[in-house]
This record gives sequence, structure tokens and C-alpha cells, in this order.
Amino acid sequence: MTKKVKKIIWYSRHDVLKSQCEELKRIFGEEIEIMKDPKPFSSAEEAVKRFRESGADEMVVVAPLSVISHICNQGIRPLWAQMKQVPIDQAEVIDKNRGYKFIKFRRVKRLALEFEDIK
Repeated sequence: MTKKVKKIIWYSRHDVLKSQCEELKRIFGEEIEIMKDPKPFSSAEEAVKRFRESGADEMVVVAPLSVISHICNQGIRPLWAQMKQVPIDQAEVIDKNRGYKFIKFRRVKRLALEFEDIK
């Protein structure tokens, strides 16, 4: 019996880190295929359309929170890579002279922006 391959579309200009790949394998407990899509998208609708056309089972997305919110509003619950800023000598990835280390994946269910009046 063949194991089902979990297809994951990766919307980020950054490559998948080894630690992220290992965590995705641990989470899904099966073979994974990561389909990197570094092309920018002009809207959440475009990202969702490309996701659905790709046949992927999951989406990892690095995008502004407003875009992620719109993706959630279209019925997709993307994965979000939680990163921690660390000294450069401990970093897994360096972006704009800042070092980051992967912590874990979290599933985004919804985003809410709550306001209060200024008194």
C-alpha cells in the first residue's frame, strides 16, 4: 500500500529550512512534497486560486497579516512559521542583517483586529 504524499505549497521568497522540513514531516507523519512558489501574488484571491489549482493539501504563507486574514476568510487555514530573532551566529536564516531561528508551525484559524476609542 502506497503512502499518500502530503503536498504543501510554500509562498515565500525564502527557501524551506531543514528544520522546517523536518517539522512538517513530524506533523503530517507521512511523505511530503514542498512546492515552492516564490512569485509574488497581487491579492489573497490570487494566492487562494493558485493554491487550489496546484492541488496542494496545505499552504505555508509569508505575507502581510491583512492578506493572511483574507485567505482565512476564503476558507483556507494556512500554516505560519513562527520564527524567533536570534544573534546572527545562531541564525538559521539572515534577512536584512537580522538572524532568525525557526520555532514551530502554527495553523492560522482567523485574524481579528480589535479597536477601542481614544479617550
